Amino acid sequence: MNAIRISIEWSRIQPKKNEWDYEALNHYKTMIQSMREKKLNPVVTLNHFTLPLWISTPPAEFLRKNYQKFMPHPFRDLPLGEPSQSDPYWKSMRGWENQETVNMFISYVQKVVSELKDLVDLWITINEPLGVILGGYMAGIYPPGFFLNGKRAKKALHNLIEAHVGAYNTISDIDDEDADGDGISKQVGFAHLMVVAKPVINNSIFNRGTNIEAAKRFSYFMNDYFINAVTKGVEDINYLNTKRIGEEDSKDFLMHNEWKDKTDFIGINYYRSLYIFRSIIASLSSASFMGGVPINDHESHKQPHGILNDMGWELYPKGLYDSIMSIQNKWNKPVFVTENGLADKDDKLRAKFIISHIRHLKKGIEGGAKVMGYLHWSLLDNYEWQNAYDSKSRFGLFKVDRKDKSYQRHITQGAEVLKKIISLSSKDDNIISNSSLEQLEDEFGKIPESEALNQYR
Repeated sequence: MNAIRISIEWSRIQPKKNEWDYEALNHYKTMIQSMREKKLNPVVTLNHFTLPLWISTPPAEFLRKNYQKFMPHPFRDLPLGEPSQSDPYWKSMRGWENQETVNMFISYVQKVVSELKDLVDLWITINEPLGVILGGYMAGIYPPGFFLNGKRAKKALHNLIEAHVGAYNTISDIDDEDADGDGISKQVGFAHLMVVAKPVINNSIFNRGTNIEAAKRFSYFMNDYFINAVTKGVEDINYLNTKRIGEEDSKDFLMHNEWKDKTDFIGINYYRSLYIFRSIIASLSSASFMGGVPINDHESHKQPHGILNDMGWELYPKGLYDSIMSIQNKWNKPVFVTENGLADKDDKLRAKFIISHIRHLKKGIEGGAKVMGYLHWSLLDNYEWQNAYDSKSRFGLFKVDRKDKSYQRHITQGAEVLKKIISLSSKDDNIISNSSLEQLEDEFGKIPESEALNQYR
């Protein structure tokens, strides 16, 4: 293990609009210096979901629509409508839907990079920009917590693209110091949530054809939209307005030359495949461009699926290969696997999961993809955004005992396997041989493949 990914918390660095906390900056600097001393290359994320409260105070209350009581679970408990005029949300900058947030983010990036450029060469501007849109404006599960609010989602999506492009330009202008001596002063990318979209086949309301179309649109929006923007300079307003893919002659298929080729690599956060179905509620909403609705937890659904992790996610290792080759073939950009892991509290699947995904990573390299590295999520059990510290959401290579006041750490079989993969890899190219992988599969097993149904890339 020669690299570690961390995230800088904006609210620590800039607790108020016109205030910088240099003690916090020095704390991060000390952390990163320690990493360097231990021969770990820091991969630094500048925004990982959270925003300072002065940028975005999530709405405390919503106007409830009368029809909400008739909506089926889980929709009946979600906030609809606008926050009341007295809600503290309006006193903040309202997050990514406000263009001024982009300007403030670029100012924050300028400050952080200026302070850390002698220690950091690998920068991630934003973690999962489409995850922010899906969770914060479509599903109501991430801040700011809006549900099927397409009007706000469109503004936020545009501004997230502007924020990445502005951050890319800022880092490129500022970071002129080669921290690790490889002759490259900076590499800038973003961490992109990528999924394999499969159509639901057990759905009594819609036939399979409508679910196939929903999966196709969901895949385009989640996987392709943002990458097209920061590589080709495309803003596909036509798709957002009509849900029709590939109409490049549309007047709403906008080209931004200032957005073109604004990423040095594409980080892949890959965990699972998703089964998508057409929803009447979603399709009639202003957020219908999401294409369809995913099944998040298969434990409570009849849809046929492959092996599941503890959170009910289908494990589909081939999807990592599909994602890598999609980036290679469509955009010809280097790939950095910035997240890949599973919730596995009893450590039953983690070793198999790692072996199977590394095999598909290797297959991608052999297929011509330019892969910069692989970072497992996560080194230690983490705070999972939707599940907090729930025992079902243990992603760590090292299990953390939260009942012990010293937070004792326990190595998992997954960590042991990853250690073996590293030790068995060639010192010349850091790639493990097929025969060594086969030996590990014989010893620990592998995740059986669940072939995707009409998957779209």
